[in-house]
Amino acid sequence: MISLNRCAWILLAVCLILSPLTSVGNPQSASNDPQTEATHASPNEVLRSAQTIFIRSNSVYFKASTLENSLLQQDEFQQWGIAITRDENDADLIIEVGRKVFTTSFIYSVIDPKHKRVVASGRVNSIGGTVEGKISGSFMKKMRAARQPPLANQAK
Repeated sequence: MISLNRCAWILLAVCLILSPLTSVGNPQSASNDPQTEATHASPNEVLRSAQTIFIRSNSVYFKASTLENSLLQQDEFQQWGIAITRDENDADLIIEVGRKVFTTSFIYSVIDPKHKRVVASGRVNSIGGTVEGKISGSFMKKMRAARQPPLANQAK
């Protein structure tokens, strides 16, 4: 027969072991801080502040190095001081490129790796030009739009 004192210690140990598990499902234990949600930058702010880019290819018909080369040839890319990294963990942005099956369409997504959000995307067709050049042009157009000064500053 187990003594009452020993039962109390076992019960206490079980409670201590299970207490972290019960707080996971508790909605009050989650952070409902509005400042935490407000810290997510807008897609334009993410594009504007990016300094390093990683390119990921999800297609055998597309090589990341060709898009790297195309982006590095852009004058504005150099002026903005953006660098291309081969280490995904160092990237401020990830450009993910894939090809739709049985088509000549390539889809790209620009991802904010810190928050796992898509901040820009586009679709290009490989007919009538290089995919890399078209993706580069489309991406740079989105970057220009994000990095241009607000209209109030342009009027002055």
